[in-house]
Amino acid sequence: MTGRHARTCIASGRTGAVAAGSSAAAAVGAEALRDGGNAFDAAVAAALTETVALPSKCGLAGDLVALVVTPGHAEPRSLVALGGAAAGLYDAAAAVDWKVPPTGPMSVGIPGAPAGYADLAARGRLPLARLTAPAIELARAGMWWSPINAVLEAESRELLATYQPEGCRYSPRTGAHSVGDTVALPGLALALEEFVARGAELFHHGPLAEAVVSTVARHGGVVDNADLRTARADEQTALDSRIAGDDTRALWVTHRPTYGVALADVLAKTPPSDMTPTAVAASLALLNRGELGTDEGTSTVAAADSEGNAVVIVHSNSFPRYGSGIVVQDYDLVLSNRAGRGFTFAPDHPNSPSPGRRPLTTLHAWGVRHDKGWLLGATPGGQQQVPWNAQLLGLLLSGPQTLDSDRLSDALTMPRWLLDADGSVRMEGRDMRPLSARSSHTLVRTSRDDLTAAADPRWDSTAVAV
Repeated sequence: MTGRHARTCIASGRTGAVAAGSSAAAAVGAEALRDGGNAFDAAVAAALTETVALPSKCGLAGDLVALVVTPGHAEPRSLVALGGAAAGLYDAAAAVDWKVPPTGPMSVGIPGAPAGYADLAARGRLPLARLTAPAIELARAGMWWSPINAVLEAESRELLATYQPEGCRYSPRTGAHSVGDTVALPGLALALEEFVARGAELFHHGPLAEAVVSTVARHGGVVDNADLRTARADEQTALDSRIAGDDTRALWVTHRPTYGVALADVLAKTPPSDMTPTAVAASLALLNRGELGTDEGTSTVAAADSEGNAVVIVHSNSFPRYGSGIVVQDYDLVLSNRAGRGFTFAPDHPNSPSPGRRPLTTLHAWGVRHDKGWLLGATPGGQQQVPWNAQLLGLLLSGPQTLDSDRLSDALTMPRWLLDADGSVRMEGRDMRPLSARSSHTLVRTSRDDLTAAADPRWDSTAVAV
């Protein structure tokens, strides 16, 4: 039954394929392919639509990492668009004895996502205005309030009310949205239009940048205009690592400061067929601060085309839901809390918020070769991203190199286990309902025969092919 359930989220075609954490976004990505776009066009159009359809998870004020495969490079490329620490954050944190909450004004991160979206869009064939138009239209007309949006709003009402006591479009003072409501975001439409005009320099100057600075300052934060101009997209050859027990395979992951290095570590030390919570926890301990959570502030998109391009995007407002909890009201813009969640607030720590330093981020994406091409993937899930990716890859890499749809189905619907902060393990079907984890993998597979996108069936993820 679970395999049949998963196959509804697997799609194959000859022209292109796209998977996204939102069904509306997947449809938009497929339409970009039909209009003559390539994988980058499809992925960016879908990702920008997700900033409207999944506003608690990702947005223009968040971050982006991506893994890219193109015919022009023998190895995947890693793209990290993650803002560094505001110049005044270190001293401000020291002034409060390093007791910086994970949400609120001191937690606000420098937005890197616009630089990432613009960098990927430049590899496509369609103009940025065309890629952004569906998101703008959805924001103005109103998006469908999905079950995951309803869950995340319910979990965030107190946080949002702390900084928007008068209410905001994501969580009105009069009461929570219901599943099926139409929620218009006219301010976000304006922000997206400004993105079309300014691209990677969205927050470098102009009314949106001024609104961000004034909003943060009003709440007591330290982000200024100079800080906003520091974000950039950093591209490198992806990190590669051998798979334990298999000299013929390698895993490629996004580079530091992403948690790709933790995923590579566990798979280099543990044969895929022996993947255990203990092994994953040991690799996570090399990076994290002993914190594990299942908070949901991220989404993923993957796309491939017949020219040999493939990309998986992870974009995020950090976590928990709605990032810092602060919304720039005129633009319906959720400010991330990458600084509050990513940095270690201690003097002289290698992950402390020294000016310009990028924090560690649980975001990461991965890629593996199979006998006919590439498989790329990622999932949201905070600190659970490494456990969930390790579990999925454990199944996929413990068999032959032919990654057919049945194996993708099995991997997508296998019971997930979660690592809790106290070291305990929870399992779907034992400690929680089947298919109730907040994993949301999107995968894309290239081959000589066809292109396949696959999406985790647990929430609203969907795959479409043309």
